[in-house]
Amino acid sequence: MKKEKNNFLMGALIIAISHILVKIIGALYKIPLDRFILQTTGMGIYSSSYTIYNWLFVVSTAGLPVAISKLVSEARALGREKEAYEIFRVSRILLICVGLTAFLIMLGFAVPFSKMISAESSYLTMMVMAPSLFFVAVSSSYRGYFQGRENMNPTAYSEVVEAVSKLLFGLLFAYLAMKLTGEYYIGSAGAISGVTLSTFFSFVFLDIYYKKHKKDIVMTSETNIAATGKILSKLVKLAIPVTLGVSIFTLTSLIDTAMIMNQLSGIGFDEDTRLSMYGYLNRAITLFNLPPTVIASIAISIVPAISSAIALKDTETAHKNLISALKITVLFAMPCAMGLSSLASPVLSFIYNDGNYYHLLTVMGIATLFVTVVQVSNALLQAYNKPWIPVFNMMIGGAIKIIVNLILVSNPAINIYGAPIGTTLCYMTVVLLNVIALKRISGVKFSLTAFIIKPLIIGVITFVTSSVTYRFSEPVLGGTVGLFAAIAVAVIFYAVSLLLIKALSKDEILLLPKGRFILSKLERFKLI
Repeated sequence: MKKEKNNFLMGALIIAISHILVKIIGALYKIPLDRFILQTTGMGIYSSSYTIYNWLFVVSTAGLPVAISKLVSEARALGREKEAYEIFRVSRILLICVGLTAFLIMLGFAVPFSKMISAESSYLTMMVMAPSLFFVAVSSSYRGYFQGRENMNPTAYSEVVEAVSKLLFGLLFAYLAMKLTGEYYIGSAGAISGVTLSTFFSFVFLDIYYKKHKKDIVMTSETNIAATGKILSKLVKLAIPVTLGVSIFTLTSLIDTAMIMNQLSGIGFDEDTRLSMYGYLNRAITLFNLPPTVIASIAISIVPAISSAIALKDTETAHKNLISALKITVLFAMPCAMGLSSLASPVLSFIYNDGNYYHLLTVMGIATLFVTVVQVSNALLQAYNKPWIPVFNMMIGGAIKIIVNLILVSNPAINIYGAPIGTTLCYMTVVLLNVIALKRISGVKFSLTAFIIKPLIIGVITFVTSSVTYRFSEPVLGGTVGLFAAIAVAVIFYAVSLLLIKALSKDEILLLPKGRFILSKLERFKLI
């Protein structure tokens, strides 16, 4: 049990660190790309193209890595190393076929897709990004295999390789394209060519890593390995509900993008203005996605951990990990959400030197809490062999998002501001449905104080301290210094409030990165 706990902690730590690095590198890529090269119009082309890519990406790869990880983890927990390898071999062949199909669809239908989302200038960007679907699909087979072996290093390293390559080549190609042509649609395609190249480098890294470490895997000698057809059946059976669950949201986002662009057109905005407004929305989405990506690294590591516990019928460990993961998620996501919401204008002004449309981030900041909990709770439901529940819940949330956007975005007085409202209501609904399902399936009792009251107290403290500090410091210190002062004060009050209301137990503190060190210091100064 202690070994499993250590594996869970180490896996979560490795993935969390890599995600933080990737997000930092991603910011170094996307912010100058937006601010200095493509600007809001070019980023509107770039972002609208990504909605098509994301949908095909999710359909191709979302469910299979989770399925591979789960099956490999279960096989190894039962001492069937040879079967674990066979699962990887079969899944890699399957993903090669899936990736090739996605590539051909993206390439062949780029022009119709661009017309569908009312952004015809995005067709070239879609064509250039098509090969990345193949490389990402094949790479996901390696990542799923190693995650099932509780080895997060390949995933972490390959993500950093991809991010660094995208930073270097994406900015270079985008700059050259804009300098030589001055056309936003060509500049967007230049940026995406760097992304495609980065996925190729990531795939090459994973393949080399696998070949180098394959000899270290000690094969067992079982002879009753499942047939290829049976493995394929298991993979597809597990992957389909996961894929549908995630693809429903990306499909909703795709429909959402097309609706937003068409509705803005219907109330009188021309294509350049629509693309610019969508570019501003993308800025809010970029910042909105930062906390969930890092915090939800827990979800990536916890699926194999809980799957192993369930396979070994260790209900106590499974329940303990479930409660700890959700509790830590809420306590970390709440201050991030409140901080983004309260400091939306200065954050956008600092990053982009442009605070226009900051209310988009004010609303999206609140949604950060809900999307983070959705990602983790989806992973928990999958670990409990209930992958269809997130599918239905996401369908309900997606329907709410479309209806709200249909009503609000078409209102000239609200227009683009209706989009984040729909997003917030969507994820709020899914969180409620997921938590109800988890309580029913696992039998775990969620404390109202631990999961609602204490996080709300911390959230209010974060919102008030950051807002008040910025309001009084900005006139004296300036916008940039005032922003960092507000963040620093909010972080201090957040940490103090965590201790004062005893939001985390000693065992939960140990789950944090450097948890043992943190706990020893807190005990030394009698703070816990």
